[in-house]
Amino acid sequence: MICTNDTPCDVTICAPSVVAGLRSVGAIEPLSNQDGVVPVREKLLVDTGVSRVLIGFDEDIPDPVMSAFGHMSLPSNSACDAYVLAQRLADKTGIAPRGETPVRVGDDMLVPQLKLAITESVLEFADDLLLHAAVVVHDSGRAMLLVGGPGAGKSTLATALGTAGFTLAGDDIAILKKDGSVFAIPFPSTLKTGSWELLGAKQDEISAADIHLRPDGKYVKYLAVDKEAALTPRQVGWVVFLDRQNDETPTVCAQPVPQTISELISQVWTGTSDLTIDEFRALAACVNDATCFRLHYSDLTMAVAALRDFCTESVRDI
Repeated sequence: MICTNDTPCDVTICAPSVVAGLRSVGAIEPLSNQDGVVPVREKLLVDTGVSRVLIGFDEDIPDPVMSAFGHMSLPSNSACDAYVLAQRLADKTGIAPRGETPVRVGDDMLVPQLKLAITESVLEFADDLLLHAAVVVHDSGRAMLLVGGPGAGKSTLATALGTAGFTLAGDDIAILKKDGSVFAIPFPSTLKTGSWELLGAKQDEISAADIHLRPDGKYVKYLAVDKEAALTPRQVGWVVFLDRQNDETPTVCAQPVPQTISELISQVWTGTSDLTIDEFRALAACVNDATCFRLHYSDLTMAVAALRDFCTESVRDI
């Protein structure tokens, strides 16, 4: 049970003498960071599919936080796995997982810092492989993984595909289960400044979104994804490695399975330095029935059309 300033507590349970007695025997612990106890006024419980993270605020939940994470929310009286505390300190907010040292950020960095804190819980509680990849869902029900390094355009292309017959499940972390199926952490898609004018079908949503500053100095906007689509495990139909070039007509080049697995390994987080046999088998199962290829592209609209047509042909041939 978490007592808040706006929620009356049961006086028989929360009387100071009772609380002191329970704390003295270790039955309860206050929500605190390294700076001390954080009084919680409002709570936001977010579901990552791997963990449930309760974010406690010592003031009203800021609107930009709800805009970014509201689609991930659960009833705040549900069980949680981890706590993140947000405490207002003059013109900054201290963000920290429970018991840790807060990072003080300005309002424009609040949401990116909360996302980092939530990601820490994903890394802590994940039992399966984590892939750095975007996930979109074809209307056949199969998933497409978009893989590429910084600047490859994963988020922009995934968001554009979400307006062209696919469903955007996630643009950051995919969870690879032991049977080779995947689901996505339903973080909002992250769009950098250069992409805002490219996504015509999303202009109203992009224009209304708040601007945030990431720790790497990039300005971004966040758009909600389909949580149900994100958290539903699916077989992978396509693994696409992105290679963005200047002034190049989209070309699709088949990629051998061994090379695909090797490149996917470079995008994996396991919590350890080496893959286990089961984890390697999961990767093999993921690509076993998938079409694996590299997409060389420059123009976003042409890339979307190329992928849509390619998937349509692939489904037709099954």
